[in-house]
Amino acid sequence: MKYTLALALLLNTLCSIAQDYRNPPRNEVKKDSSLRVFTDTLKAVVARKDAGALVKLLSPAVKVASNGAANGVKGFKEIYAPQFPASQLWKNLQEVMTLGGVFTGKPNQEFIYPYAAFRDVKNKVCDGCGRCVTIIGPDVHVRKKADRTAASVGQLSYDVVKIATDPASKTKGGNEDNWVYIQSFDGKISGWVRNDLTWDICDYRLLLEKQKGKWQIKAFIAGE
Repeated sequence: MKYTLALALLLNTLCSIAQDYRNPPRNEVKKDSSLRVFTDTLKAVVARKDAGALVKLLSPAVKVASNGAANGVKGFKEIYAPQFPASQLWKNLQEVMTLGGVFTGKPNQEFIYPYAAFRDVKNKVCDGCGRCVTIIGPDVHVRKKADRTAASVGQLSYDVVKIATDPASKTKGGNEDNWVYIQSFDGKISGWVRNDLTWDICDYRLLLEKQKGKWQIKAFIAGE
């Protein structure tokens, strides 16, 4: 019996270690019916690029800048210019919501899109922006060079990986145009991954908050 228990504890430990370096897709929006109604409304607003309707969903103190400047509805309008259908805002909002989101902090009170902006990797290497990214797709090729036609050195699925320096080009931080140089935590895979297949915790994220029983957009922001 004690050996069975020990084995179970060992397996649980190994599983938790493995999970520390993976961030599989999640979408917890259905856990709260009022949140589901709000997000359905927001998706419809984004789809038709309705600036007036979007503003009504904002918190009066909506955060749009990490340094505290230009926040609030006025700052939101100035930075994102939602009145223009060609504004990058609409594409960015659609992208983060497509990836699914999760509850943070307070149960059923705070929610964040995309899920990859919220991770729990127990490793100091991942503290802060630009140090780790989540692979946001299955069987993503890691390339020997920053080129879609370059040889694949391996594949990753929803792994959290370190941003590393390419030893060949000595590119600091491993950034080259639309590619990022990464290394898996076990050191078995190192190479280039397309930026659009990764997500840093400081990339764009949409924060929703429930105040007095009503959901609203608390922040749409990128950066620390």
